[in-house]
Amino acid sequence: MSKRRAPSRLGLKFLAAAALALAAALALRALLYDTVLPGVLLSPGFEAYWYDRYGGAAEDFQRYVDEQGLTVQAAQRDTEWTRQHPQVDLYLESPADGSLDTAALAGYGGREITCADGVLYAYPMPNYFYYDGACRILSLLGAALCFFLVLIPYTALLIRRITRLSRDMEVLAGGDLSYQVVSRGRDELAELGRGIEGMRLAVLEQMAREREAIQANSRLITSLSHDLRTPLTKLMGYLDILQHGKYGDEAQRAEYLRRAADKALQMRALSDEMFRHFQVEAPPEPAAEREAVDGPVFLGQLLAEQCFDLADGGFRLEPPVVEGDYRLFVRTEDICRVFDNLFSNLKKYADPAHPVLVSVREEGAQVAVELTSRTGSLSRADSRGIGLPTVRALLARNGGRMEVARRGAEYRTTVWLPKADAGPAQ
Repeated sequence: MSKRRAPSRLGLKFLAAAALALAAALALRALLYDTVLPGVLLSPGFEAYWYDRYGGAAEDFQRYVDEQGLTVQAAQRDTEWTRQHPQVDLYLESPADGSLDTAALAGYGGREITCADGVLYAYPMPNYFYYDGACRILSLLGAALCFFLVLIPYTALLIRRITRLSRDMEVLAGGDLSYQVVSRGRDELAELGRGIEGMRLAVLEQMAREREAIQANSRLITSLSHDLRTPLTKLMGYLDILQHGKYGDEAQRAEYLRRAADKALQMRALSDEMFRHFQVEAPPEPAAEREAVDGPVFLGQLLAEQCFDLADGGFRLEPPVVEGDYRLFVRTEDICRVFDNLFSNLKKYADPAHPVLVSVREEGAQVAVELTSRTGSLSRADSRGIGLPTVRALLARNGGRMEVARRGAEYRTTVWLPKADAGPAQ
């Protein structure tokens, strides 16, 4: 069974306006035809006007009778003169009838009409049938005028609203999406205007999302490119050591090979992630989930390697002794990128003349890793501002956070990582 459509509100409004216009027109017609115009016809002013204009109708009829040579009977039956003078009702009476008061007729403008075979008395009067028809036509014209005077303004309003919506659409189609479409009311035209405004806002929102997506993608590519340089630099350093035999024994050579292989794997993972974002049409691969790892072992190995590389760069520091029995709930590749960025910043901006302090401590449901250093000759203002935003984004994705505090020339960077079965850092 088909669903019954609701009546059009715009159509109902138009019908209401038409009904109002029709009611006003009928009321005006009744007022004119039944009251105003009959009052005018019966007023002394109209009688004076009529007799002033048509009071000589009897004399005109006499000239007509003389021209046509009409007899008394022919004059009484004649219709041509009546057709030529529809405003006049000429009452004709023969004196032979004996019922005519000739003195009264003469007193009211009557006169004798001399015919070919006798005399008639003619008394001119207004033809009320003619004036009744005129009143009927005037009242209908007034009613029609009233109908259109009531209905046309509403129709003009509808046309103006449609024209405004058309103009608004032309502005939006021209590319000016800042132009606001204002629509008031509860009918279909108002809903159409609100729909156009909603479409404009949706397009603006979609464009904003696209811009944000492009900016986010650009930041991600820039971040990944920046992160690729850190393991690449270390890999080149390891390969340089191996190529020129700068190791002490075979055990040290094997350690450099292992580290070079780790950095190559890390670079491959980063490059794969970057290439995935270039494949617009390819379905995105699911991101790696966080996992619970042995915290002391993971942080011990990670920080020992980073400290070793920093020591090769001429810095004085000792790998921290990571103790405890806890598990971290993180993505290990993200945390490796975090500390690659942090230690890369230390190598760029820290002063090698002062020791770098690295410590690890538990703080409730989190583990804090703290790096303390002093700034060198290269100012942080020379940075492109890529590393730290990347670090904060990676930590936020893993439920952690970072704080950087400065006291004079001393910088202290603290990273909090969540333990397994713990919520994100507060």
